Amino acid sequence: MSELNAVAAMLAKRYAEPGERGRIVFWLDEAGDYADDVRAMFGADSKFEALRDVELIMSGDTPFADRYTMMIEHPERKFAVYMTGVQPASGDDWLLDMKLAYAPVFSADRLSMILTELAPDASRETKEQWLAVMRKTPRFFDSKSRIHKLAERLNAQDDTRRLQAKMIAVLLDLPQGQHSLQDIWRALLTQDADDDDTGIRKIEQMGLAPFHWAGTEAIYHYPASTRSEDNLTVKDFKLWLFDLAWNGFSTKSHDESYYAGIRRDFDGWCNNVQTRDMMRTLANSVMHDLGIPAEMDEMDVDALAQHGLFQAVDQRLIGRLLEKLGNQSIMDTDVQRIVNDRKTMLWYDQFANEYQAISAASAFRAALGKVEDHIELQSPQQGFESYVSHYYRVDQAYRHFRMAFDQAPDLDAIAISNDLEADYVRFQLDLGAAWQRQVNTMNAWRIPNVADQRDFFLNKVENGFLKSGKKVAVIISDALRYEVAEEFTRRIDEENRFTASVNAQLGVLPSYTQLGMAALLPHERIAFNTKSARALDDGLVLVDDHASSGTGNRDAILQTRNGHAVQAKDLLAMNTSEARELVKSCDVLYVYHDEIDKEGDKGDEDKVFSACESTIKALIAIAKKLTNANINNILVTADHGFLYQRSELDAGEWLSEQPHGDAVWMRKRRFTTGAHLIPNDAFMTRTAQQVGLANLPEEGVTIQLPNSILRLRHQGDGVKYVHGGASLQEIVVPVVSINKSRSASGDRRAVNFTILQSTNLITTGQITVDFVQSEPVGGKVRERTVYVGLYGRNADGTQIPISNEVLLAFDSPSPEPANRHRTATFVLTKEADAFNNHTITLLCYEDVDGSAARRPLEQKAQFTLKRAIASDDDNLLDWD
Repeated sequence: MSELNAVAAMLAKRYAEPGERGRIVFWLDEAGDYADDVRAMFGADSKFEALRDVELIMSGDTPFADRYTMMIEHPERKFAVYMTGVQPASGDDWLLDMKLAYAPVFSADRLSMILTELAPDASRETKEQWLAVMRKTPRFFDSKSRIHKLAERLNAQDDTRRLQAKMIAVLLDLPQGQHSLQDIWRALLTQDADDDDTGIRKIEQMGLAPFHWAGTEAIYHYPASTRSEDNLTVKDFKLWLFDLAWNGFSTKSHDESYYAGIRRDFDGWCNNVQTRDMMRTLANSVMHDLGIPAEMDEMDVDALAQHGLFQAVDQRLIGRLLEKLGNQSIMDTDVQRIVNDRKTMLWYDQFANEYQAISAASAFRAALGKVEDHIELQSPQQGFESYVSHYYRVDQAYRHFRMAFDQAPDLDAIAISNDLEADYVRFQLDLGAAWQRQVNTMNAWRIPNVADQRDFFLNKVENGFLKSGKKVAVIISDALRYEVAEEFTRRIDEENRFTASVNAQLGVLPSYTQLGMAALLPHERIAFNTKSARALDDGLVLVDDHASSGTGNRDAILQTRNGHAVQAKDLLAMNTSEARELVKSCDVLYVYHDEIDKEGDKGDEDKVFSACESTIKALIAIAKKLTNANINNILVTADHGFLYQRSELDAGEWLSEQPHGDAVWMRKRRFTTGAHLIPNDAFMTRTAQQVGLANLPEEGVTIQLPNSILRLRHQGDGVKYVHGGASLQEIVVPVVSINKSRSASGDRRAVNFTILQSTNLITTGQITVDFVQSEPVGGKVRERTVYVGLYGRNADGTQIPISNEVLLAFDSPSPEPANRHRTATFVLTKEADAFNNHTITLLCYEDVDGSAARRPLEQKAQFTLKRAIASDDDNLLDWD
C-alpha cells in the first residue's frame, strides 16, 4: 500500500462515520507534505471511490466564505478542509467552533504513513521500533526516491540495526544486498581515495552518524567513544586502521584476536582486485602522517620484508636488497624467498620489474658461484656434455639477468650490473680457454658418442620418422642457442597435450648460417661453392652439387625426399585449410624461422635477448599451427648458436693477428675461409676434410677460427653478438623433439597441495595451519595462488567467513618437500562466537581467470570450535 493510499483509507473511515460527524473533515498538514497530491484525491475524478463525493476546500484567507459554503449553501455535502502552515491562535480562528464540532482535526502522520508502506507485514512491535528510528532520522524520509530504494531492501524481519544499515546503504548507493559494515566502509574509503566525502556527510546529515560510529566501535573496535565529535571522521578512522595494520593488528592493550573483524575486512580489501588500487591510494595518503619513513630507517631487510602495506617499503626494500647484492652479503635462497613473498603483497605489480631484476641478478650470481674458479675439462666429449648438463645454465641466467635489467631501466644498480657483466666475461673466457685446450686435441671435427649436425636428417628425420611412415615437421630457427632451446622446451612442455625434450648435437665448423642450414638437409656430401668469387665471398654451400641457399633451393633438395620448405611467416599467414593442404602434400616439412640472427647480424645487438624471448613465443605458435594442420611430430633445431656479451670488448678479447694465405674469401669476427691459409698459433686452422666438407684437397679450402672466444678486427659486422667459431655456445646445437597427443592426460594443471591438519580442535582465538605443495612446479604442473580462510555454516547452508583470509602462493620448483611448506595463521572474528561448540571448515578458493569470481577448491579441513567466550561485546551490531 502506497503512502497516499494509506491516507485515503484513513480519510474514508472518517467519512464513513454516521450522521453529521462523517460530513466534514478538517485536515491539518502544517508542512504541506501532501499539497501536490490533495487536489487529485477528492472529487468525481478521484481514484479513491470513497472520496469522489467529497468536495475539497483549500483553507486560506476566506474563512467566512468557506463556512457559508459548508453550512448554508451545501449543508448536505461532504467537505475536506485542507489546512497548511501555522494555524491561527484560538482567539483569531474563525473556524474554531467547526473544528471542535467535527473534531478531531485529521493529521496524516507522514512517518507513520511511510512506515505502513515500508513494512505492511511487519509485526506491531517491529513497526514501533522502526518508527522510533524514523523519528530520529526524519530527513532521510523527505525523499520519495530514498524511501522507494529502502523499501526494496527491507523485509519484515529486519531489526532496527539492519534498518539503519540499509538506510546507510541507500545513501551510499550500494548494490542490493550489500549493507554490512564491511560494505559500508569499503564505499566510504573508496570515496575518500577519490577526495570525496559526500557519503559520510549524508550519513551525518540524515542523523545516522551515531549508529554508524557505534557499530564501527562494536565490530571493528575503533575507539569512537574516545573521540570528540569533530574527530569522528573518515580520515581519523583511516589513520587508525593503517596504523593498526602496520603493527600487525595488535596493540599494547589487545592482541590480534581482538581486531580479527577489521583484519579480515582489511585483508579482503587488499586482496580484492577491485579494491586494491583504492587501498594503495589510501596507504599513500596516510604514510607520512603515521611516520612510516622514519620507522623504516631503523629496519633491516628481514624486517622490511615482513611489511607490504606502503609503497615506500617496497622502494626501501629494493634499495636494501641491491646493497646486499652489491656487497654479496645475502644468499640467493633468501633473495628468492623475499621476492616470492612479495608477490602476494599490495604493491608487488607496481615493482614487479624491479623485483624480477633483483631475482635474476641474484640467480645469475648463484649460477656463477657454482662454476669452478678454474674450469678444467677432461676431454672433448666431457666438455660437450658438461655444457649440456650445467654450463649452459650460466648463459641462460645471464640472458635472464640482462633482460630483467632491460625491463627495469630506473633501477639504480649500475655497479651490480657492471660487476656481474665482468664476471660473465671472465666465465666465457675461462670456459672458452678450457674448451680450446680440448679442441686442439681433435684432428677431425667429430666427438665420440656425440650426435653430429651433419647426420641430422639421416638419424632424426629419416630413421626417426620417415622409415616408419610418420610425417614430421622440422622447424629451424636461425641461431637458436642451446640455452634458449632448453627454455623453449620447458615452456612448450607446459602447454596442454604437448610433450617435449631437448638433446644436443655437434654443430658444423665454421658455425655460420649457410653451412649449418646445408648440414640439416638430406645429403651425401656438402662443400663450399668454389665456382665463383661471389659464392666464395658469400660462403655459399653446395649440397650434393646443388645450391642450398634460400627457401627455393632447399625446397628442391627436400622434394627428393617428398619434402617441402616454407618460411615461418608464410606458414603462420596460412589459414587452417591451406596449412593442412601443405602438410598433406609432403612427408617432411622444413619451416625456416629467423629472428635472433636477424637482430644480431643486421639489427640492434642490444635487442638480441629480447629476440630470443619473442623467438620462444614464435616457436610455440609455429608448433601449434603445425599440430592444427594435423602434424603431431615436430623437431626444432638450429644452424648454429652464438656468443654474446652486453659490454664493450676490451683489448684482451680482440685478436691482433689477421689470416693470410693464397686467398682470403670470407673474413668474419669469428672465422675466416680461404685457400691455403697459413697456420698461426692465434688461430685454429683446419682443412675442409678435417671439418667434414667434400671439397677436393687441390682446392686448398681452409678455415681459421680465433682461439677461445676472441674476435677478429675488421670493418662491419657485429661485435657483441657473434658466431662462426668453435666455442661451446656456438657449436652445441639443440634438437628439440615435440609430440602433440590426443589424450587429456597431457593437459597442463595447477599444482596440488594438501592441508596438514595436526588437530581437529580450536580452543583459542587463532590457529596456525600447515600446507604442503605436493609436487614441484614445472612442465605440466603450474603454480597457483589460493585464498584460505575459516568459515561457519548458517542454518540456511550459506558459508560465513569467521577469520581473516590468507593468500598462499604454491610456486616452488624445489624437488625437496621441506622447501614446499607454507603456513597460515587464522585469527577468529566475533562472528565465530555463533559457531562455538560447532564444526567450522577451512575452505580454499582461487581466482577464475578473466573474472572477479572465485572457484572453491576440493581441499578443506574441519575443526570443532570449543573455546570460552567473554561476552564483552553484547552490543555488537550484527548487520548481515
